[in-house]
Amino acid sequence: MPWRTLVGLSLLAVVAAPAAASDERVPPPGPGGRPGPRPAAPVEAAERPAYAIGHKWFLTDGTYELKRLDGRDYVFVGPGRELRLTPELAVAGVRRGADYVDFRPPPRLKWPLRAGLWGSGETNWRVSRLPKNVAGLSTAGGLRVTWQVRAPEDVTVPAGRFTAWRIDYEVFQTGAGGRQTPVWQFSTWYAPAVRQLVKADDDGTGWLSFEVASIEATPPAMATGPTPPPPPATTPPVATPAPPARVAPPTPSGDTEAPRIVINYPPADIKLESERIVVLGVVSDNVGVDRVQVTVNGVEVPQERGMEARGRAIRVPATLRPGDNVIEITATDKAGNVAQVVRTITRVVAVAPPSPAPVVKTANRWAVIIGVGTYANPTIPRLRYATRDAEAMYRFLTTKGGYPKDNVLLLTDGAGQKPTLQNIRRALGEFLYRKPGREDMVLIYYAGHGAPEVDTAGNETDGLAKYLIPMDAEPESLYSTALPMDEIQRIFARIPAERIVMLLDTCYSGTAGGRTFMRQQIRAGSINDQFLERLTRSRGRVIITASGPNEVALESSELGHGVFTYFLLQGLAGKADRNGDGVVTVSELYEYVEEQVDRKARAEGGRQRPLMKGEVEGTLPLAQVGK
Repeated sequence: MPWRTLVGLSLLAVVAAPAAASDERVPPPGPGGRPGPRPAAPVEAAERPAYAIGHKWFLTDGTYELKRLDGRDYVFVGPGRELRLTPELAVAGVRRGADYVDFRPPPRLKWPLRAGLWGSGETNWRVSRLPKNVAGLSTAGGLRVTWQVRAPEDVTVPAGRFTAWRIDYEVFQTGAGGRQTPVWQFSTWYAPAVRQLVKADDDGTGWLSFEVASIEATPPAMATGPTPPPPPATTPPVATPAPPARVAPPTPSGDTEAPRIVINYPPADIKLESERIVVLGVVSDNVGVDRVQVTVNGVEVPQERGMEARGRAIRVPATLRPGDNVIEITATDKAGNVAQVVRTITRVVAVAPPSPAPVVKTANRWAVIIGVGTYANPTIPRLRYATRDAEAMYRFLTTKGGYPKDNVLLLTDGAGQKPTLQNIRRALGEFLYRKPGREDMVLIYYAGHGAPEVDTAGNETDGLAKYLIPMDAEPESLYSTALPMDEIQRIFARIPAERIVMLLDTCYSGTAGGRTFMRQQIRAGSINDQFLERLTRSRGRVIITASGPNEVALESSELGHGVFTYFLLQGLAGKADRNGDGVVTVSELYEYVEEQVDRKARAEGGRQRPLMKGEVEGTLPLAQVGK
């Protein structure tokens, strides 16, 4: 099949998410001002069909058979090609040899079809290559599509004459400043009598043009309910109606909010030498997550973890091939809403003879270590292990870690320099401003309380300012006596070193039992982590926090440390050296700590999952542990 037809069929996929419907007495003009068709039969609505394994679709270029199910998508296999259809008859992807067109997330029409129903929305697409006449388009990016269902009309194809619903589409590519460039106009026809698409046309340009050659003797069954996922791939090839509502719990109705996908690692567009990584993140939703699918270069990767109330953790090992690798995380909630995050990771393969993996060269290493266990104000809860954590980190860095003692400042309750607000500002804003050079690396470690406060300036999307709490802080006056996280951004800008890693064994939820307290009453679960995104916006700045935004950074009497710091020390000492090259990198450390802290917190009945934000070029070594 020519590439033109391959891309043409794929355009069925660019259907926007459901939008508000409206009924019209007179069919409105079609795309480009085309007059709407006149109804051929008094049909009021068309119901969505349901296909079963073995169903055949006879197009003019060959027979397509439903061979398997990929998640909720049908996979039709034809002559040298695979065509993936969603249950709503939108195309999720087309593949033929090395050529492919993929749409993520797969968009959907709204069923039942009826005249006047319309929608507009965005979808992402990836194309292996483009024909010359659309060479100006990007092979990866977003499209906006408007679509409208017209009244039924008679259509004649090689398989016969059918009354079919016409669906008109206008496709735009969104550019800088929201500018929209028209790309395609096309139409498809769905015939309720045979329960399938019978025709597609794009005004003679050839992009989207096919007709049904013949019809299978037994038409597919009608689907029931609000677009349930297809049956598992092992289901016998029989179309079975959905169970009654009294047997299966009803799908949440009225919900249009898509799941939220947070990918903690890897960062977007990062370049790595590693062949194997672990994809880390979490999916959450207001009504519950139904399915999470992770693919690497188009191949689904099995996941280890299951459901957790209204969220699901992502921890998926991935093998990278040399060059670009596309990681796609697609989440569907129980109301059928879909969200997706796509990451492109480049694996750089050295051409030199076999040798240890290359790392970022650093002229020197500098560190500021802060631990606050006892506070001057007795209303601030004392922390048992924050000072001990900081002292252990200092000992490790100045011995096995390879940091010269003159390059490391320690601020704790028992050290010569106390962790007061003035001393912390001097250490971060003056010592790290004057000492390190551009090629050096800076490590900042903090163990102590964090606290939220209502953001009266309106800078935070969650309405809460976050603070690190020094030894001399006053809970009723955090603005003037604590260190706002926004100031960390200014401190980062002052430090000349191109590579800064900040490790925070603290939290901001205000929940009792961890390294946080709350001066004001705030709504539970209202904190987000967007402030960390802002702090690490500049390349070369990485922050690893002990927990998620609404979780607690735990201390453990069994470990004698904060849980996060204990596994930081274990990882830096060598347990995070996943590839065995004698060097612990920031990526290796985070992968190790995220897994171990999460596991330990669960074992103790808590919830704590470290986050990493930001990125650096190359592989950044934090500790040399030897082989």
